[in-house]
Amino acid sequence: MNNKIAFPIDVDTKKYTLALKIYGREALPKAVAETLNRTAEATTKQQIKNVRRTMTVRSKFTIKSMSSKRARPYTALNKATGKNIDRMFSRAGTISRYLWMQEENFIKKGLDGPIPIPTIAARTGKNIKKSVRKTFRLSPTQSLSDGEIGNNMFIGTPKGFSKRGLYLRGPRKGVLRMLRNLETDEAKIKGKGFHSKAVKKYGTAQFIKAQFLKVSKKIMKQKGLV
Repeated sequence: MNNKIAFPIDVDTKKYTLALKIYGREALPKAVAETLNRTAEATTKQQIKNVRRTMTVRSKFTIKSMSSKRARPYTALNKATGKNIDRMFSRAGTISRYLWMQEENFIKKGLDGPIPIPTIAARTGKNIKKSVRKTFRLSPTQSLSDGEIGNNMFIGTPKGFSKRGLYLRGPRKGVLRMLRNLETDEAKIKGKGFHSKAVKKYGTAQFIKAQFLKVSKKIMKQKGLV
């Protein structure tokens, strides 16, 4: 998902842009880079808040996957002239594949048959906030055909049970726990808009302008220009 936002051009931004250009080649690129970084970082922090508020976060990777990419004033510039800021950018989003499924309404379909949906019994201590134990997980290449899969687990519909799933045999004979429900071929995921809502709040011309003016004033103050 990409969101392109035009840099605001008005009397104020033109005034500071001109002042920074007059001061030297490095001042304006530095101001633009810091403006983009502030915007991306504010958006990223809001994304994380949105995810924590609307979802059950079970993995540290979920939060780490949303770290923003900082703009750099020199590696992103045209090195021949040192003045082209058009190639600068910063990013806010996530590298997580499954997290993007939570952005907009999404229908998750099984790759080859049903979707192995984990049950409460598959979680440590029956706590829904805990991740499924590694020994209870299924690999992406695992066959979902009925039969034994090792570690006292099997796939099927046991006698006395109404649902087909992945079952674990207990320490006592006849005791079974269903670890995965294998009754459905697709699942509807309601969109949370964790990214688009963050962009709507911070990825605006007004916010970008405010940050550019703050950064420009700071740089000029450091150089004794104001």
